[in-house]
Amino acid sequence: MRRIVSVTCAVAALGALAGCGASGSSSLPDSGRAATTAGTAPAAPLPEAAGSVTVGSAAFPEAELLAYVYAGAMKARGVKVTVQPNIGERSAYMAALKDGSIGAVPEYSGALLDYLEAGSAARTSQEVYAELLAEAAEQNLRVTSYAAAQDADTITVTKATAVKYNLKSIGDLKPVAGKLKLGAPAPLRTVPYGVPALEKVYGVVFKQFVPLSPSGSITQTALRNGTVDAADIFSTDPAISRFGLVPLEDPEHIFAAQNVVPVFRQDVLTQPMADACNAVSAKLDTRQLRALVAAVVGGGAPSEVAAGWLKDNGLVNQAE
Repeated sequence: MRRIVSVTCAVAALGALAGCGASGSSSLPDSGRAATTAGTAPAAPLPEAAGSVTVGSAAFPEAELLAYVYAGAMKARGVKVTVQPNIGERSAYMAALKDGSIGAVPEYSGALLDYLEAGSAARTSQEVYAELLAEAAEQNLRVTSYAAAQDADTITVTKATAVKYNLKSIGDLKPVAGKLKLGAPAPLRTVPYGVPALEKVYGVVFKQFVPLSPSGSITQTALRNGTVDAADIFSTDPAISRFGLVPLEDPEHIFAAQNVVPVFRQDVLTQPMADACNAVSAKLDTRQLRALVAAVVGGGAPSEVAAGWLKDNGLVNQAE
């Protein structure tokens, strides 16, 4: 798994930057509802000058793509931007952010909150973001609005399985799970939000747990060829759209929200940077992000795929 996270929209000093998604949006991986803006102004206005920033990324294609998306939007608003992709794992790029080697990085709300405040019980998009606002501020960081787009764990089935058993949400598995096999990376068998939560929260007990490699391709192949009947697949995996797979809704939020959210060093963020990032977050949903990831996986350069999306959504100069 790319990340394992453990287990009020904030009216705070950073409120003007805050994006608060619709309640329960984390249960809908393909939700098109974007973050809205919280109603209070920050205690200290951000600098109006465009400024400059180095945007880093984790070392996987989706993270690099997101870095170019947010960087391109900021550049269009006059910000001097450099992209430093593929820095490494979270510990590496967060260290770079804190020591000033980079000034911003696209993140995932639940995973970032867990990194900054291990053990948070926040689950929904709003709950996670509210805690993230406060925790980031204590560590000299600031987050802008979060996007509807999420790269979150989902329990996913094939369309044929969904139709056969009339499955729409995880809870619908309860009467049939005893004859089905669940495939996932081995940690999901024991982490609190994994198999234990499926049983405790939804009453879902699978016939068998099949440990699989964290590779998304291995998991979705096992699902499609019938090795397993349900699988833990990230919501931005291109296989979901390519093969018509069905991520089941998670109304009880056993999986914490993982909304895309930019995080900045507090002394770097300017108002034009925040405005640009908020404009991206207002338009980016999970289906779009999945399509962009598919384009990159298919051979597209992350910078070019990002530039195309920005142009299509009116977030860069159309003459460029």
